[in-house]
Parts: sequence; C-alpha cells; structure tokens
Amino acid sequence: MTLRPTVLASIFALSLSGCIINVNASMDPLEHSQQVMQLDANGLNAMVANTGAGSLEIIGVHGLTNIILEADIYTYEEMEPDLSLTQKGNTAYLVAEFDSRFGSGNSPYIDLVIKVPAKMTLDIDDGSGSIKLSGMDANIKLEDGSGSIEIQGGRNLDIQDGSGSITLSNVQGNIQLEDGSGSIDISKVNGDVSITDGSGSMSVTDIQGKVTIEDGSGGIEVVNTKGLTILAAGSGSLSFKKIDGQINIE
Repeated sequence: MTLRPTVLASIFALSLSGCIINVNASMDPLEHSQQVMQLDANGLNAMVANTGAGSLEIIGVHGLTNIILEADIYTYEEMEPDLSLTQKGNTAYLVAEFDSRFGSGNSPYIDLVIKVPAKMTLDIDDGSGSIKLSGMDANIKLEDGSGSIEIQGGRNLDIQDGSGSITLSNVQGNIQLEDGSGSIDISKVNGDVSITDGSGSMSVTDIQGKVTIEDGSGGIEVVNTKGLTILAAGSGSLSFKKIDGQINIE
C-alpha cells in the first residue's frame, strides 16, 4: 500500500513546522537597557578593563577630566550584568561582563562606548566582539578572544588576538602583535613592528622602524620600512619594496 502524494506532503509540512517552532522557542528576544557612569580622572593615569561579549569603543580626548562610560545592555529578565567603574590608587578598573556560563547562542552582551583622557594607559582583556580605539596618546595592551580590532593612534601597542581582522594605523611607538587568524593591515608607524601570525593576509606599509614577521599562511606585502626580517613565511605570496635597510629572509 502506498500513501498518496497529498498525504505525504501534509506529513512533511507538519514535521517541518514543528521544527521551526522548537528552534524559535529557544531564541527569545533580549531585553535592552542603558547605563551611564562617570569617574573623576584627576590623578588617574591608567585603566584596566575586563570586558566580555559585545562591542567596545574607546575614544581618547585631550583635556578630559572624567572617564565617561555608556553601556547598552542586552540581557534576559533577572540576569544582571557585572558592570562597574571604580578607582584604586592611580588606576581605573572597568568590569563589563556576564556570568561565564552564558557563552554561546543567543547570549547576553554589553556594547560599550567609553571616553577617557588621551594620555591614559590602557590594559584591556576582552572576550568577543568588535574593538575600536581612537585618539589615544598612550601605551595600549590588549588581549582579545575574537572580533575585529581597529586602532588609530596610541604609542606602544602590545596585542594578543585570537581571531578577527586587525587594522592599526598612526601609531607613535612600537607594535608587538601575536595573532591567530584574520587579515592584518598596519600602516604609518613611527617605531618597530613585530608580528607573529597564524593565518590570514598581511599588509605592512610606511614603517619608520624595522619589521619582523613570523607567519604561518597567507600573503605578505611590506612597503616602505627601515629594514625587514622574515623569520618564517609559511604558505602564501611574499612581496616587498622600498626597504631602506637590511633584508633577512630565513
């Protein structure tokens, strides 16, 4: 005995609609709220930030006397974030995260926009989400899990990144970068640049110091530096020109 086509179609439609209902039931909408915090920056010369999921934007402003934080919080009912901006000695401490057990799916997150004095040193430990830093005139240390990174300005940069594209420009000191995967674009640096990279394309241009690269895979382009050392190029094309100094390729 065989089922008629109309009966088969009805059974399939019923099964499919049941799947859709189950999936949507686990994706409830997140509740949105906002918080604004300020901290007197007089006497402070550094900020240590521990941030979880969500975007992070920090804007350096010359002459600013307060740290100003604007947080957009996306969460569920009765699930409170750990959000604080406090002072200890000459350092400001920012915490913006949720309990670590919420790490996947439709998880809560916090989008941050922070204005700080331009000469304030930054030490950031971030989980996931895009990062954008601009207007800074101080050293920056950044440890990031995933998400794009864009930094315009700053002095010495020390960056450890898991995955995501990286764009660094107009840096007044040296750059030390360790990256897992994702494209890298570095330009207009007044110091030395050292890169250890897993995979992804790389472009390094207009560097006033020496460039040292250890790469796993992906194309490499270097233009206009005071010296170039390639410790490992892995797989991918290698192009360089306008190198005003010694060239070493191992």
